[in-house]
Amino acid sequence: MLKLIFRILLTGLAIFIFYSFGIGLGKTVWYRMNGTVVEGRVSGFLAGRNSPSVQMEPTGVRNGKLKARRPVYTYPVAENATDSLTSRSGVGTLFTFSQFSLNERVTVVFDPDNPGDSYIFSGGLLLSSLLLILFGLYVLYMGVVGKS
Repeated sequence: MLKLIFRILLTGLAIFIFYSFGIGLGKTVWYRMNGTVVEGRVSGFLAGRNSPSVQMEPTGVRNGKLKARRPVYTYPVAENATDSLTSRSGVGTLFTFSQFSLNERVTVVFDPDNPGDSYIFSGGLLLSSLLLILFGLYVLYMGVVGKS
């Protein structure tokens, strides 16, 4: 009975990982191939997990540990447009190879029919999402098969 509960929990964790990181990864790649691609700039960083305030420093200290912050970026609604939008990265910078600097130029991809649904197209963010999805596949395997 305990094995069944453990397998259900592992499968639920895998589904959560796929939902949290897979949708963003899929949309980023889809919009890169079929959407609008513009150049944006990092305009700040989210102060914390649930804080809406924007800070200028890319890192912060939480529980005595240095943590990376998610970038906030500004981008035009079309190539050479004067109107711009500001958005927040939906993917946290989990690894050191996905850090951003203030005013750094970033490639932004979005659906032309919904410019507010935008994503940073960055190798570091794509790689970190892919690594987490691979981990989710392993967790799903452990939940379904039950052996390592």
